[in-house]
Amino acid sequence: MDLELKEKTVFITGSTAGIGFATAKALLSEGAIVIINGRTSTSVEAAINRLEQAFPNETITGLSADFSKQNEVNSLLENLPKIDILINNVGVYSSGSFFKTEDAEWYRQFEVNVMSGVRLSRIILPSMLANN
Repeated sequence: MDLELKEKTVFITGSTAGIGFATAKALLSEGAIVIINGRTSTSVEAAINRLEQAFPNETITGLSADFSKQNEVNSLLENLPKIDILINNVGVYSSGSFFKTEDAEWYRQFEVNVMSGVRLSRIILPSMLANN
């Protein structure tokens, strides 16, 4: 299938494993330039290595940032190139008891799972819209 993604630059948050990693693989198979993200440079490098083995002729890079730390998000934003497609996939989850989970934990999850996507979209979306 040709989704016309050749040479489109895609940034996928939370993409060193799981759904984000599978999304990176699917987009690489379509010829997209993929930028992956994880919390640590170690996880990002490992994921890049796995993707490069599967897609040796495609362009894959990565940026580490813990989305619960604003300074790391700011650094990530400074290092992102022009993005054609943004996929807000990052997410955290605590499996503790609903009744025992403190408000601070709910706020942490909301910050990472919801507000990180809002903030990234607010910054990246204007240039995406300008480029159609």
